[in-house]
Amino acid sequence: MFEISWSELLILAVVTLIFVGPKDLPVFFNTLGRYAGAVRRQANEFKRHFEDAMREAEMDNLRKELDGVRDDIQRTVRDAEQAANREVAAIDSEVGGVKAAIEQQPAIDLSTGEPVELPAPAAKPGA
Repeated sequence: MFEISWSELLILAVVTLIFVGPKDLPVFFNTLGRYAGAVRRQANEFKRHFEDAMREAEMDNLRKELDGVRDDIQRTVRDAEQAANREVAAIDSEVGGVKAAIEQQPAIDLSTGEPVELPAPAAKPGA
């Protein structure tokens, strides 16, 4: 991040020693450490808030994608159900037509090939 060489650090240390003095140097470093810790805590807090915001934005995007997938699935199921209902209705109408055609056809004796009279169907009890 900072490109400071050893010679620059040595010059900085000598200048600090001259301006602060050897007697107040421990107090200066203690104060400097406290400020550095406070800055580091603030940076970490900012970083945590930023990461939380990014995570929340990702969750919103994921929620939108899942809503879209759910809508697609519901639409597909609804379309399949409608198609199945149409097929069932078509089959019911064909079965009804075949029943009507069978009822109109005379019964044929398979051994002789001649039409046969069938007895009337018995009434269902309770009908």
